Amino acid sequence: MINYNELDSVYTRYKQSVNMSYNELLRWSKNPLSLKAGLTRQPIRTNLRLLNKNKSEWTKRDIQNAKKSISYLARAKKIKSKNFVIPNLTMNHIALRNWGFDVLK
Repeated sequence: MINYNELDSVYTRYKQSVNMSYNELLRWSKNPLSLKAGLTRQPIRTNLRLLNKNKSEWTKRDIQNAKKSISYLARAKKIKSKNFVIPNLTMNHIALRNWGFDVLK
């Protein structure tokens, strides 16, 4: 049984944490640079699934995955990386994009 108060809260925080649309993240996932950060493609797959679902379709699993994304993004946004892969794009920027947040937006 889904706790709808929790769903409302997590859904709102998730939408405030990510700044990429489903199509933007999908396009990014096909960029070879997206492979430079992270051990797996799971964050991209998970966030694509969340971004492609209406709130009314979210499950307990989606709520847990969204909490994980919110937590990761809150930590990673604080990191000031100087390891540039290309000008204006660091490994941390790539990782953030893999989780649905584009720092260059």
